[in-house]
Amino acid sequence: MLKIRDVVEIILLVIKEMHQILTTCQDFAELEKRIYRLVQTITLKLLLTACNYLDEELMKSRDKERLKLIHTKTREIITPFGEVMFKRRYYRDLKTGEGRYLLDEALGLAPRQRLSPWTTEIAVHVAAEMPYHKAAILLRELTLGAVDIRAMTIWEEAQEAGKKLLEQAEEERQAVFDRGELPKGRRQSRELRVEADEVWVAGRDNGKGRRKIAIKIGVGYEGKVKVGQNRRSLQERQVVAGVTEGKVFWEEVITQLGRRWDLSAVEEYYVGGDGASWIKQGLEYFPRVTYRLDPYHLRRALLEGLGHNEAAYKEVSEALIKGDWAEVDKALSAAERKSKGVERRRITKLRHYLKNNWEGICQTKATERLGAIEGQVFHHIARRMKRHGARWSNKGADHLARLLAARANGELKEAVRLFWQAQPETIRQAVGDKPIRTEGRKHGQDPEEWLRASVPALYGPASGEPWVKYVLRVLTKELPNIA
Repeated sequence: MLKIRDVVEIILLVIKEMHQILTTCQDFAELEKRIYRLVQTITLKLLLTACNYLDEELMKSRDKERLKLIHTKTREIITPFGEVMFKRRYYRDLKTGEGRYLLDEALGLAPRQRLSPWTTEIAVHVAAEMPYHKAAILLRELTLGAVDIRAMTIWEEAQEAGKKLLEQAEEERQAVFDRGELPKGRRQSRELRVEADEVWVAGRDNGKGRRKIAIKIGVGYEGKVKVGQNRRSLQERQVVAGVTEGKVFWEEVITQLGRRWDLSAVEEYYVGGDGASWIKQGLEYFPRVTYRLDPYHLRRALLEGLGHNEAAYKEVSEALIKGDWAEVDKALSAAERKSKGVERRRITKLRHYLKNNWEGICQTKATERLGAIEGQVFHHIARRMKRHGARWSNKGADHLARLLAARANGELKEAVRLFWQAQPETIRQAVGDKPIRTEGRKHGQDPEEWLRASVPALYGPASGEPWVKYVLRVLTKELPNIA
């Protein structure tokens, strides 16, 4: 049971500090900052009280024949309110010979982990939005210096979270494609649309000059819903991203889509992309599939090949709308004969591109069903990772891309929780069902009489101060009758 004396001391501190703040602050800005610092101080005291109390209860409820108490050791954890330092008991397991900290196990605190779970969650969220050094500055500013951690620490936390996501994705992929376990998605949808692309980011210099890293991204969704004037949103969007080869990427896509949807119930699949061979490789994984060349890449190819020739551009576009390859080929041939040098080579390149992707172009039925991938690439990957001066390693890019995909799916908190393996049932059993302990107080004893003996400060020289007098009045009137 918790000691009411600890709570009384915190209440006294709150009232005393509030009185001092109100009598000395100069303006609202100072008022809000000083109150925020007070909240930080009180929270740290409560957190310390909770840890000490829980450690004591775990000691009492342990298997004494198996766990031998050896000593106590201090641990420091950085929380969003500042650094908390507490002692916890160290035990020797007489059966296995291993050393154990029961408090760490119950709370899910990993060895050598300096950031609290909530601080880690905040750091990873901020790292997904901005460069690591800016994330460190922002955390320091928002917490008035309570969280003062290096950019490298945030990088390490983000990388560890991304690594956990990679391990989870690989385990799920192997379960489906190596061990033959069926995904357990239950959502029903008649159609499912999948678009894929890759974005190139700057890699670190490997001694052979600058290089590029390709991050693959896939987006699965059921359809598009109108959310405003000229705005549509993807329904039930699921994002997959990573630095990997095409085969593994598509297996991850199938696995993740299978976690949400019952893929056997889908009647029609639509797959879209820019015509790259690794994207077309995904067609092998979907039954009853229609391939569609992404409209953005089609328009870009037309502009690059015929942007200098307005008449030919119009003629080829009209032929594409009709889905008539003969007319497209005729218009391109005429444009080639009238061109020379670079312009002619561009038209030839356009001809090959359209020919190789004709199946995806002439599928007019799928025209309105796709065309979302470019926006998804920008919002979820490029906006964060294609910043000026940013350089990535393969692992670093892969881990962050997976974090960004988890954020897009609303699963970033779950990714961070992979760090922590707490034991809530152990905590509940250790704490029990009696909330308050009033040391030495007998059942029915007058609260004021008990407080006079247990908390002398309330009746000492400062007893006339407002923060003491009013706290005492409340406690003597409302203290529960708990023996």
